[in-house]
Amino acid sequence: MTRSDSIRSLVAIAVLAALGLGLAVPAHAQISADRPGFGDGATTVAPGTFQAGLGYAFNGNGINSHELGQLLLRYGATSGLELRGGIGSYVVNESPFDNGYAGTAVGAKVRLFQNETSTLSGVATLGLPTGTGAYDSRDDRARQELKLAFDGALGEDITLSINGGTSFYYASGVQDDREVEVLFIPTLSFAITETTGGYVGYAGFYDDGPNTNWVEGGITFLADPNTQLDVNTGLQIDDNGDRFFLGVGVARRF
Repeated sequence: MTRSDSIRSLVAIAVLAALGLGLAVPAHAQISADRPGFGDGATTVAPGTFQAGLGYAFNGNGINSHELGQLLLRYGATSGLELRGGIGSYVVNESPFDNGYAGTAVGAKVRLFQNETSTLSGVATLGLPTGTGAYDSRDDRARQELKLAFDGALGEDITLSINGGTSFYYASGVQDDREVEVLFIPTLSFAITETTGGYVGYAGFYDDGPNTNWVEGGITFLADPNTQLDVNTGLQIDDNGDRFFLGVGVARRF
């Protein structure tokens, strides 16, 4: 068995164990923070509510880095529409790579459908060419991401979330067809206690180059009705790299 096969086997065991844990646990009342994890939930922020999430991540990929900030601001404009602003992160890279600010983003989430057990929303995010240092976009490219976010209850204590969509770039107002990426992110969230929840998931990013495949997992803790803490981790499981990350964060609703 190769090293990659061993990693995949361990990941599969961990996922099955987590799912087993999630089959008989009490309900919990987490806030919809859109962190941690690669995907976004389908829930929009309530009208007139402001919510902020921020965190830190250590990335290991041969060249270690520290990601400081991860700041996402969300505001409920109506009962089914939220406005979003990503302040982003400052990244400290090991030599020989430069440090830099990863850039800002603006966007919106709109609820398209909702019933007692499921919600479907559309999410649009525009990454602006505002990075510095190693993340300076010298050709003024802006990254547009468009996706659907679905949440469906599989029982009282388990939710399946799926993100599916695409991202592409604009340079000087013209779409760059050479760099179109498709994303698929399914996630299972489950309760552990009344204030603690967990999740496991997969994130795939597919384009003309080598595809990128991740597994991820984490735990959230509701410190009070408006404050949620989290820890999370992810591991690349394809043959194109062996990157991983470890992160912590907080989301606060005002």
